[in-house]
Amino acid sequence: MTLKITKENLIQLLADQDSKVIALSGKWGTGKSHLWREVKTDSADNAVKGALYVSLFGLNHMNQIKLKLVQSALPSAEKNNAMWEKLRLGAEAARKMLNSLHKGFSALDELALLAIPTLLKDRVIVLDDIERKHDKLSIEEVLGFIDEFTQQHGARFVLILNSDQLDNRNVWDVLREKVVDQELRLSTSTEEAFTIACGLTPPAYGERIRDAIQRCDITNIRIIRKVIKAVNRVLENQANLSDVLLNRVVPSTVLLSAIHYKGIEDGPDFDFVLAQGTPNDWSKYLNQNEDKDVDKESQRKSKWKLLLNDLDIHSCDEYELLVIEFLQSGMFDPTKVKAIVGQYATEEEAMTARDNLKKFFKRLIWNHRLTEAELLEEAKFLIPRINFIDAYSLTALCESVEELPGGDVVAKTMLERWITEFRTKKHEDFDDDDMFGRKLHPAIKAEFQLVKNHAQATVTLLDACVFIAKNSGWNTRQELAMKAATVADFQSTIRDIDIDDLRMFMRRMLEMTMQPDGYRQHFGQATDRFVEACKNLAQDPNTGRLGKLIKTLFANSKQSHLLDGSVASVVV
Repeated sequence: MTLKITKENLIQLLADQDSKVIALSGKWGTGKSHLWREVKTDSADNAVKGALYVSLFGLNHMNQIKLKLVQSALPSAEKNNAMWEKLRLGAEAARKMLNSLHKGFSALDELALLAIPTLLKDRVIVLDDIERKHDKLSIEEVLGFIDEFTQQHGARFVLILNSDQLDNRNVWDVLREKVVDQELRLSTSTEEAFTIACGLTPPAYGERIRDAIQRCDITNIRIIRKVIKAVNRVLENQANLSDVLLNRVVPSTVLLSAIHYKGIEDGPDFDFVLAQGTPNDWSKYLNQNEDKDVDKESQRKSKWKLLLNDLDIHSCDEYELLVIEFLQSGMFDPTKVKAIVGQYATEEEAMTARDNLKKFFKRLIWNHRLTEAELLEEAKFLIPRINFIDAYSLTALCESVEELPGGDVVAKTMLERWITEFRTKKHEDFDDDDMFGRKLHPAIKAEFQLVKNHAQATVTLLDACVFIAKNSGWNTRQELAMKAATVADFQSTIRDIDIDDLRMFMRRMLEMTMQPDGYRQHFGQATDRFVEACKNLAQDPNTGRLGKLIKTLFANSKQSHLLDGSVASVVV
């Protein structure tokens, strides 16, 4: 039952005097104690208003429970002269009788315990946190206490218990079987939990946090408060954030905070969230063959992926790393968030374009009430910012728009505008390899190929060698540059490049000449031409000390036989 319905039922049960023991159960942090306090405050029944409350958390003896009830009852007894006088006379008579038997009964604690029957007579008693009692306090003792005071002293009990925190289910089973007259199971909605949490911890971005909380299905009020505090703390110095920026930072902050505070049942971990949009992204496993068995771990991660998609979290960057660092360490540098959000602000138009694209696809897929003509008009709205959309998303967009009546014209306009904008920018190189195998429009492929061709034409022999040395690998551009290099190219490169570059260039090429067959399939005759160029330079008397250096380097690498003559090795 929701909080509202549970409250109504609890009020009715409290009005029924035959309901001696009422149980209020539910998950931890969902507002059971809050609900009781509301009922107590609003009640017109003096017995409910004067109810005594004690938490059993950590208590290991029944006398501790009784003493806490005495402490709870004394303030109200002092306000009621008749009750106080009755209590005083009853306790004093009992104390005198017991003191005559044994002097030890004069202790204050013993006197307080003697007052228990008088204090608790006809009272409503609330026992909270029953599942958190100490192991030394047996459930039989609690049962005996409840039975004694309901049967002999007219007391009534409300038992509050966190059903998901029970280490031993027998505790609750015994209570339900032996003493409980009526049980109410609270199932607080996310909306109710958020409303309560907001009353205790006002949020700076209420609607945004509420939306993310609901998508994460968090009903624990204490955890929601912690999430609100985290969002407030991280974004407290960021004024006038636009809707687009809030869409970027609030959902991931809520999700990461909820993960840290264990507010999502069987939820994802930090690593899974940070992997979004990377080669480790679980989405690449979602399109499995339906006939293939899917293990439980795959199902869990598929569920996590759906959650992140629902929150519109498709990639992470240094912002998420900063939030995680804050959650784990408790330390926070607001200047870092300001810098990151400031960078987002400079990219706001691009973020707006991507946000509008997401909304369009969402309406295209889900809003079946929109006509195709209306969808086409919405698609036209994307054209002014079409250059901010990535090539793969543009391809998917054009395909979807083309399926609408008259959409081919709009898709063509989108494509032409995107290509025009693409050509205005300087592209020194371009890598269009997509690890997820997404489609790319033929016209866009052609544009990318032009960029590649231009980049290839400008890759020098030195550029290729530097890339190979720094990356311990190469791609097509480096292969072509090495294959195309002539003996003259090698000679001019060795003779003209900077000294630091020469050191790196010669070392890398000498390494290749030691294993020429291993590189020949990739670089053709490049190592042979390099050796020929070095031989020419070493034998040319006009190269001065360069020729001697070349001979020294070949001798140092044990390859002097490739040149005429040899010199002593030196450390290079």
